Amino acid sequence: MAGLPGVPSPRRLAILISQSTQKLLVDIFSVADLFEGLPAVRQRVVAWGSGEPVKFPHSGVVASEQKLLERLRARLGESSIQDEAAGIAPGWTIFTASGSFDRVATSALAEHPQMHFGSRTATVREVELAGSAPTDTCWIESVEDGWLFLLPTGAGRGSLISVSREDRDLLLKSRVIGELLQNTNSSEGDAVAEFPAYPRIAPHLGGENWLACGAAAMAFDPLCGEGAGNAAREAILAAASIKAILSGESTQDVLAEYSLRLQLGFLRHLEACREFYHSQAHTGFWRTELDALAQGLIWTRQQLHAAPKSRFRLVDFHLQRTSAQPPAP
Repeated sequence: MAGLPGVPSPRRLAILISQSTQKLLVDIFSVADLFEGLPAVRQRVVAWGSGEPVKFPHSGVVASEQKLLERLRARLGESSIQDEAAGIAPGWTIFTASGSFDRVATSALAEHPQMHFGSRTATVREVELAGSAPTDTCWIESVEDGWLFLLPTGAGRGSLISVSREDRDLLLKSRVIGELLQNTNSSEGDAVAEFPAYPRIAPHLGGENWLACGAAAMAFDPLCGEGAGNAAREAILAAASIKAILSGESTQDVLAEYSLRLQLGFLRHLEACREFYHSQAHTGFWRTELDALAQGLIWTRQQLHAAPKSRFRLVDFHLQRTSAQPPAP
């Protein structure tokens, strides 16, 4: 996710990596110890609405974005770096970061900005945990004007995400997370990062010799907690799509399949967010953001209604055409 102007890059952000995402990344990189030694989260506590907090078992690990990238790069070969240094021009370009396509002014990405379905911002701060706070538990809590997420990061510290439109006094309205901090005032210090915390998607996800992936394609509300896993699945699909085209498949068909699958994933995310936001739609903040999600649902369903039916299936890291669907003329 791209940071807001004047705010440090979110590379220091701690992220919670679910068990399913761990398995996916281990399979991709074929290393069993990718997450060895990272702090574990074995329980999730949800205080959503006015009811009592509910506890759920969890099997996640915590890592900073930078640490995760360092571990992944350590398991990659040097071929891609050597190719770039040798000046080998790529046949296809995959744009992965918001704004990375600015140098390609003629691309649809540059001409058509992402669709935005919300106005909320996430502010991340490092906090000190109270001595009574469990170190293997994360917490999520809704408040009148937004929601809070607290993730322990080790050594008595934690990462606190506040999601709202103005981020004013959210912690003071907390009935759960506020009690878990050693010094409430310390959480009012400088932000580690700020970033948009609402769903966004590019209206065009691929074109002649290029694909949008990751934040350049779409971004999720951090409420879902599956950003890393979704990015990995997008990367697999992007690589499989380019490989299929280079193997002789119709570019038009493959790009349509790629867009269809990403838009379906975006629709599922919007529907999941709507359930959470609808349950809290008794204040202006929640109603406004729920209305924005509704607009996103309308737009995405329109795109899917106009899209051709799926012509491929994804098997491992390969797109295979279904026998019932002939290539487009």
